[in-house]
Amino acid sequence: MIRGESLRGVTDRLRGRFDTFSRPVRAAYERLTTREKRLVRLLLSLLGGIVLWQGVTMLFWDPYQAREAELADLRSETLRVATLAREIESSRALIQSQAQRLAREERGFSLIATLEEEADRAHIKSRITRMTPRTLPPEGAYRIAMVTMEINSVDLPHALFFLARIQRSPHFIRVTRLSMKRRFNDHSKIDLSLDVEAVQPS
Repeated sequence: MIRGESLRGVTDRLRGRFDTFSRPVRAAYERLTTREKRLVRLLLSLLGGIVLWQGVTMLFWDPYQAREAELADLRSETLRVATLAREIESSRALIQSQAQRLAREERGFSLIATLEEEADRAHIKSRITRMTPRTLPPEGAYRIAMVTMEINSVDLPHALFFLARIQRSPHFIRVTRLSMKRRFNDHSKIDLSLDVEAVQPS
């Protein structure tokens, strides 16, 4: 009962304060002309519409926009995952193809013989001054042979032709080191020093 009386007391005090505040406003409104009253009602309607729109935006539109942003991020992540999956599949297919190609590699393949043959086709075989073979530690089921070559006093077009032939070889050959130096006594010629590796089945 005490609580009910206290609640009524608070309500009465609030009503009294509202009346105190609104009385001059009502008095001022009553002094307005009919046209001014219509304008005030229109402004209040617009203000109420703005407040209502803000409330709707906060309750519905903002969460909807946040949800749309989350869905857009999810779609972007899904697209990235799909792209990565395609790249992995493409890499797997390439690895399988290269493994099959290595499995068919001739057992009697000789890196030195192949390099001499390519140098002969490039017309620089007579310029080879050193070929040093080495066997590197195996990588899994494959062994790696390496040859260090020195080719002296060749012109640039023939040198580039030789290097291009090596790079386009059907065998698994790669140039891992290359040094070119212009000759002091003939600037139209260069000296080549390179390391060439070949991957073969063990």
